[in-house]
Amino acid sequence: MLRSRKTFLIAAGLAVFAVAGTVLVYSGYLRSRVAGASPTTELLSEVPAGAPTLIYLDLTAIRASSFYQNRPDRSPLTIPDSDYAKFVQATGFDFEKDLDRVAIASWPQSLTQERKSTVAVAEGRFDRQKIRDYAMKNGKLDHQQGREVFLFPARAPATAGSAKPPTDSSWNSLVFLDDHRIAMVEGSSIAPVLESHGANSAADPAHERAARVSGAAAFVISRAPAVPVNFAPGGMQSTQLASLLRSVQWITLAARPEGENLRVSLEGECLTDTDARQLQSTIETLRMFGQAALESPKTRHSMEPATFGVLDTLLKSADVKETAERVRILVEVTPDILKLGAKRNQAGQEDRGKRIDPKESIR
Repeated sequence: MLRSRKTFLIAAGLAVFAVAGTVLVYSGYLRSRVAGASPTTELLSEVPAGAPTLIYLDLTAIRASSFYQNRPDRSPLTIPDSDYAKFVQATGFDFEKDLDRVAIASWPQSLTQERKSTVAVAEGRFDRQKIRDYAMKNGKLDHQQGREVFLFPARAPATAGSAKPPTDSSWNSLVFLDDHRIAMVEGSSIAPVLESHGANSAADPAHERAARVSGAAAFVISRAPAVPVNFAPGGMQSTQLASLLRSVQWITLAARPEGENLRVSLEGECLTDTDARQLQSTIETLRMFGQAALESPKTRHSMEPATFGVLDTLLKSADVKETAERVRILVEVTPDILKLGAKRNQAGQEDRGKRIDPKESIR
């Protein structure tokens, strides 16, 4: 019981940093600062307004970023998806080299109604003819509003003799907006991309918040998910914590390399400044509990050194600020933290390798 409570204290102290921690390695590869005037707003204006989740990634500056160039793990990124692997093989497209920027607007399934749940606009280098050939072989060609639209199956096609005909959701669509910009829509219609929505973007809540992080190389802006009635992290219920979390209306995660470091910001926007002050105080308390739990000798012995180093550094270096109705957590990700994370991943891979039965591997 004591051990589980101590584990919860560590987890609680880190919970508010969870999103930032999750993207540390990912951000190391996919995030960098835009040099000169940022074209963020222009690309965001291409996606429909009104989405509860807005994502922007600038991959152009990755390749010039000291943070990326000096990363400990230089192995290429891989996407474990067979369809994507086939697409790469057929078209020669490699997102790590050919994709420059992407903006994504997303609606949860419960809120889609007439909207498509995901609309993305990407800039980069695309071989139109190879993509067309791939679509003709693996999907189909359509014409909408005077444009060629490439349709790809969103899931495995129905088996022979199936009574279910293809539906709109059975396809994903891709259309070239120009030679270096494409749009992808979840669904067979490209109407959400071609409809006029630039004038509404300025008044859109997510776009409005994007203007505040326009200097970031990457950000995710989303309405805060609903907190369940029986909210009890680690089996411990806290009415005050649940109430404070319910006051958070928007969450913004942003990342920006600064030299060889990566600056990650996680911001929660509350209903009132009073809620924000209370949330900041609660976060600091959880951080204190987490640090105290990490200082326990039993915790040190039960945790891998690399994991302990990452958690300890994050808890000590995180800066929690409150301004008006917003609470912001700032974390500076240094090369040392990435090295610790790389050691942890390597140790985990070696441990999994030791546990594999040679007989099973032969099979």
